[in-house]
Amino acid sequence: MSLAKYILASIMTGFLSAGVAVLGQIAPSNDAAAIQALQSGQFEKAIEMADAALTQDAHDCRMLTIRALALRNSGKRAEGLQSFKLATSVCPSFLPALKGLAETQYAEHSSDAPATLERILELDPDNETSHAMLAVLYARSGDCSAAISHFSKAQKLVASNPAAMSQFGSCLIATGDSERAKPILETVLEKRNSRGDRLLYAYACWQAKDYTAASAALNPLLQSPTPDPEAMSLAARIAESSGDTPRAVALLQQAITAKPDDAQNYLIFAEISFNHASYKVGVDMLNAGLQRLPQNARLYVARGVLEVQQGALEDAMTDFRKAHQLDPSQSLAGDAIGIMLDQRHQTADSLAAYAQQARAHPDDALVQYLYAEALSQSSAEGSVPNDTAALAAARRAVKLEPDYQPALDLLCQLEFRAGNINASLEIAQKAIARNPEDETAIYQEMMAYRRLGKKHEVDELVAKMKQVKEHQRDARTNYQLQEVTSPE
Repeated sequence: MSLAKYILASIMTGFLSAGVAVLGQIAPSNDAAAIQALQSGQFEKAIEMADAALTQDAHDCRMLTIRALALRNSGKRAEGLQSFKLATSVCPSFLPALKGLAETQYAEHSSDAPATLERILELDPDNETSHAMLAVLYARSGDCSAAISHFSKAQKLVASNPAAMSQFGSCLIATGDSERAKPILETVLEKRNSRGDRLLYAYACWQAKDYTAASAALNPLLQSPTPDPEAMSLAARIAESSGDTPRAVALLQQAITAKPDDAQNYLIFAEISFNHASYKVGVDMLNAGLQRLPQNARLYVARGVLEVQQGALEDAMTDFRKAHQLDPSQSLAGDAIGIMLDQRHQTADSLAAYAQQARAHPDDALVQYLYAEALSQSSAEGSVPNDTAALAAARRAVKLEPDYQPALDLLCQLEFRAGNINASLEIAQKAIARNPEDETAIYQEMMAYRRLGKKHEVDELVAKMKQVKEHQRDARTNYQLQEVTSPE
């Protein structure tokens, strides 16, 4: 059972009975028979009685809700949903109808469920079930900030549900509050002690820089007769963070041996190799990874980065082109540029090599982009010779491949540096239209509006940039959490 389904099953237990109890509390005596039929499972009888009552008063909130509950629980979910909608339309503040509608929408994964739950909370702000359901929905959609707010308002219900506590802890990690997540996830581990719980708690400790607790949490998984590959991978990250690189390397080698088709372990190994200037060792490991995973674009990017450090620029170019060919929709090469073209590693010889590649491949958008990026990184802002050549190469890259996001980002920066503010703004807006969370393009649009003196637009973009950064941080952390834990 998935986490969401588990939470749904456990949180929603009793929601129907709660609705019926409310009906019983407020219903007049002549409705008692219909409620009794509903409670005893005589759904057809309850429907007949409700229909008879509604012929006398089509706007009877109690009977509309009884009918909807009976339809849904007799297996007629679509009819039940329509009846709940009718009941809440006729009686928009009738809580039993709203609760029944929310439960049905939630179970059907309807996008209307959050609005219904928010309406319930307007009428009943302390309803923990609604807070818990909203928390799950917001966490599922990636809005961990909203999820945390609702989890916090359903403390009693969440505390009795390890699955909900686990998701609460995951969201706290995603929003950078690993310290607060630790005791919550430690409680989950004590209650359930599953593999996923142990990995998640160890991850929270690692993120909180409590390396001792993180390592201790993983020991049972590492010391089993068949050590857990995900635990070894996480333990390697923890060891590297605590300064024990030999242990990190040994653990990664074991993880790769145990799970040779997991690209993430090769990438972690490459990162450690880069950080310690052990480029050849990293390339050798990536070669092994690519023998098993020849279609993995990220492995080609990582190998290209290490090849640049070895001075093998042509090999790096080949790898970047291959990565771009395999996954042109992603900014794979662009992700490597910040490291690859750090000015500490930039020399006249490497720039000459980029120029040679650009001349040899005038119709290769990726090569033109890389050459433009190399030139832009090597020159100070306003340096005419390199910026002029960089601008020409970036324009050519965009002309060859108009939808290549990294090239659009670079071109809007270079146009701005050249004083072409309107051109920079136009290109930035095109990039944002393709990817609304493109931080580089949003920043350049903001700078262009600032130069044009449009304060209102600047203020809006500052707020938007903050939201994008928070969302991307949450997304990155959620991705890491998915790597660490798998559904059980």
